[in-house]
Parts: sequence; structure tokens; C-alpha cells
Amino acid sequence: MGELLDHAFAEQRLLDAWGSVREAALADGEGGPELDRFEAGAARHISELARTLADGTFQPHPVVRVEIAKPGGGVRRLAVPVLTDRIVERALLAELDVVIDPLLLPWTFAYRHGLGVRDAVACLTEARDEGAAWVARCDIDDCFDRIPRWEVVRRLREVVHDVAAVDLVRRFMDRPVIGERTAHPDRGLGLHQGSPLSPLLSNLYLDSFDRAMLALGYRPIRYADDIAIAVTDRGSADRALADAARELSELRLDLDPVKSQVYSFDAGVPFLGSTITALTSPGALAMSHPTETVVYVDRPGSLVRSRGDRMIVEHLGEPLFRLNFKRVRQVVCVGRVGMTTPFIHRALRDGIDVILLDEHGGPGGRLASLAHSDPTARRAQYRAADDESDARDLARAFIDGKIANMRVALLRAGRRVPDPVVTSAAETLAITRLLLADATSYDELLGHEGMATREYFRAWRNVIGETWGFTARQRRPPPDPVNAMLSFGYTLLVQEAIAVLESAGLDAAVGFLHRARWGRPSLALDLMEEFRSVVVDAVVLRCLSTGIIRFEEFETTPGVGCRMNARARQAFLAAYERRMLTIFTHEPTGRRVSYRVGLGLQARALARAIVDPERVYRPVRWK
Repeated sequence: MGELLDHAFAEQRLLDAWGSVREAALADGEGGPELDRFEAGAARHISELARTLADGTFQPHPVVRVEIAKPGGGVRRLAVPVLTDRIVERALLAELDVVIDPLLLPWTFAYRHGLGVRDAVACLTEARDEGAAWVARCDIDDCFDRIPRWEVVRRLREVVHDVAAVDLVRRFMDRPVIGERTAHPDRGLGLHQGSPLSPLLSNLYLDSFDRAMLALGYRPIRYADDIAIAVTDRGSADRALADAARELSELRLDLDPVKSQVYSFDAGVPFLGSTITALTSPGALAMSHPTETVVYVDRPGSLVRSRGDRMIVEHLGEPLFRLNFKRVRQVVCVGRVGMTTPFIHRALRDGIDVILLDEHGGPGGRLASLAHSDPTARRAQYRAADDESDARDLARAFIDGKIANMRVALLRAGRRVPDPVVTSAAETLAITRLLLADATSYDELLGHEGMATREYFRAWRNVIGETWGFTARQRRPPPDPVNAMLSFGYTLLVQEAIAVLESAGLDAAVGFLHRARWGRPSLALDLMEEFRSVVVDAVVLRCLSTGIIRFEEFETTPGVGCRMNARARQAFLAAYERRMLTIFTHEPTGRRVSYRVGLGLQARALARAIVDPERVYRPVRWK
């Protein structure tokens, strides 16, 4: 077996796959006699299955035809594998998904962990809010049954280098259906609906369509064979429908002539069981309602004090804000803001972080309790930081997450106005991730990270345009409004990263990608790498594209650089807080949480990976 199969078919992996298959089989009731027989001797059966896979004697079995009624009428014809085949496919799928899923465009929503119908509908709603008025709705006719299997194998060979794994996938695709003739006019066509591998393989095949449409200037929002292409006018929608038909014909597929039509948002666009109109609420901006809040105090001369169980912010003796201490997790004070001694003691007692920024939003200091200090975690952290191999592996994970998310950010930012520089940069970042996997030294990792970041911000010039005067990322001091907002946003994010790392029992000063340096929160900088483009960069681009902040609201001072005025800073803080409370799917846990909660989950995951070397740290990846 090749390396991929060795990893996929270890006994523990097969046991995990068996658990998934069992759970799926029991989801709708009893699993049936086949599952009961296997469960009675599961350990023995898994061991025997692992042996046949290792010695090459495993052979896929024919599949069983099953027909189920569709909600809208008609039947869906499935081809269901036997139990042992489903276990092997699940184990193989877990490894193939890691290779194939990152290659898919961010507007492909079906069969992807952490994404679903709600996300696809939210994406179409977001396109409407960005100016689209019409939608070309496409449905592929008999998609699964007409995908050519030899083409799937060819594409699989391009991305999976384990020859034995590709051959096993081919054998799974070529399984006959019990009771049906194998020699028929469509021999060689079709993926078995009911096979755990088929959804991923269909996404891999249709990725060529997604990219072809993207190259033509469209952004296809695709859920399996259901596609929506949002455009500005009726003529563009008609052209998109024609272009989609042409590109699908290149893949030996056709549009369903009945279901493929042009719609306007004014009249309503049917998509995945919903009808999206000009007034449909944007589900992509679903917000969390946390019990704990970050409070920003930036009015000069304000005073933060305590009274009973409430925190009170006053200005010139007049109360501006009141909140129960149970609701406060962090207080950020910008500029000349005072605090009473009773408030400071209460904050320390309750474990509330107090962040002090200077009047320009630059880092000042922080007040934090020692309630979460964990000697066990910190001792493991220090050992890992001194171990070159452990430190390199964690640094690689941070960089991989950063580059993956920067690539998605470029694809999202450039989708309204296709730009060859942005497209080229996104492809370069994808290649850099592949090179990152082979880097053998810390310096190589830094080289890939630095090159990717420069390429990313080089493309930003084309995304933003010339109005804002942005040419490159510069920090000390920021020379233009874009750099000023980036610096301020990163300052806010790193303070939050410090807080969650300390809550997880780690030392925010000792990092792996950022080596320890006097006065630098190196581990916080490590953790925030995967969140930079997802949170801060997204906030900056939104502020620019929507006019929330205007160019004239910045001031440039020699030695200080470009800074936001008070109104712009308040607007940025509001946009930042809205982003931190936005719900997303935290892929490592499968939970729908806010970005702020996700940052905390990553800190705890990092602590577990440091304490237990058998655990692998998985960065958050934007889709």
C-alpha cells in the first residue's frame, strides 16, 4: 500500500470509520441484521478487514439498488454498498478529503464538512447585497449518473499521488449493481449515489466547471448539481446560462431545460428550498448573542468604575453605559481613559481583561489576573518551543492556516471584478501551501510565509484600487488609511488572542512561528495568523467597499503616521465587533460559533496539542 492507504487503513482509522457508518445506519432507526452481525464481533471484523487491506486481498463487493421517494415526487435511485465496503470507503474518504477539499473554490457548498444549504443561501443573499439583481439558475440533468468515471480517475491522479489509492477508488466506482446488466450503452458513466466516496468525487469533477465559469467572470454558487450565478442585469444572466451550458457540455453533461432559468431578486429566486427576494434577510451575517461582552471605551476623559454588580462608564460625571459584571469579559480603553481602584480590583477578581491602548490605537498594556495559570501546560509549551521538530510542526500549521485563508480572502475579494493579478496571486498561494509541506527548516517556513504575505498584499492593490494610496503592508508607522486600519485591527485581535491563550493555561510570550523576544506576545501572534484575513482584513475591506469609513477621516502626522479620527475609530470598532460576533462553522469541532468563540476554541486545541504530542493542531480554514 502507498502512504495514503497506510494511514487510512490503520486499525484505529477503520474503527473510527465503523463508528461513523454505524451512526449513519442507526440515524433513521434500526441498522438491520448486517449491522447487528458486524457489531457482535466488531473488533475481530475490523482486524480481519485491516489484514485483507494490508495484504491486497480486499475486493469491493457489488452494490444493491435501492429506490427512495423524493419529497417533490418521483424516486431517487441509490446504489448502496455492503457494510464492509462502506467502512473502507469512509476511512479512505477521511484521507482523500484532506487532499481534495482545500482545492475546491469557496463557493462550493455541498458535501463539505462545516458547510451546507444555509451557507449557500447566505452566499447568494450576500451577492444580492453586493449589487446583483438577476440570477441564472442551473440544474445539471442526471448529474451523478452521467459523470464519466475515467475522467474522474484522471483528475484524481492529478492531485493524489498514491497510485494504489487511486486504483482502489477506480475499483469502487466500477462495482456492478446486483441484478443489473453490466454491459449497457452507458458503461463507464456514473457515480454510485449511496457510495460515501461519490459526493467528494463529484465535487472534484465539477470543480473544472466552477473554475471555467470563474475564468469567464462569473462566481458560480454551487450545491452539488444545483447552481446559482448572480449578475447585475438580465442580459448577463442569459449569457451566464448559455456559458454554463457550453462549459458543462465540455464535461459531457447537460443543463436540465426545465429547471434552468433566469430569475430576478425582485420576483424571487428559488434556490435549495428557499425563495430569495430583494427583502430576504442576509443569513451570512447571523450574529451570536454571547453572555460575555467586550466593552470599548474611547471617549477622552471617560472614567470606568464599579457600583455593586455593575460596571459603569462615566464622562464628566454623567453615566454613558452600565453593564452587569457577569456580562463583561474584556474592557478595551483607548487613549485617556481612567479607572477607579475598586473597578481594577473587581476586574482582577472576576478575571476580566483590561486592555490599554494609546490614543492612536497602538498597544499600551493590559491588566490580567493569574486565575488561569497552568504550570503543566506551560512546562509542556516551553519544552515544545525548545524542540526544533515540535516547534517546526506547529509553525507549519500556523502558516498553512494563514496561507489557506489568505487565498480564500483573495478569491472572495476579487469576485465582483475579476482581475488577473488577484487570480494569479490566489493560485500562487495554493502552490505555496504545497511547497510548505516539504519545507524541512524553520528558515524555509519563514521564506514561504513571507513570500505568500507579499503576494497577498500585492494583490490587495488591485482589489482596493488607487484611491486609498495603498501600495504594500507597512506598520511602523502606517503611511496610509488601509495600513492604519490593518494595524489597529491586528492590535485588537492580538489582545484577544493573549486573553484566550492565558485562559487555556499557556504563556502568550513563548511562540513557535514567532520566536520569543522581549516584550512580544509571540504565541498570540502565532494564533492570530489564521484569523488575520478572516477577521481583520475582512473588516477593512468591508469598511472600504461600503463607505463606512471615508478617506478624509484619517490624519497623517510626522513620526506617528496615518491614524483614524475619533468617528472613524468608532465605526471601525463597531465593524470589528460585528465581525467577531459573526457565526461561522468551526470545522475542527463542527460547531456553529462566533469568531470570538472560535479563537478561544483554537487556543484550547493548541494547549491540548502541546500537552499531548499525539494530538495534531488543526488551524481554522475559511471556505
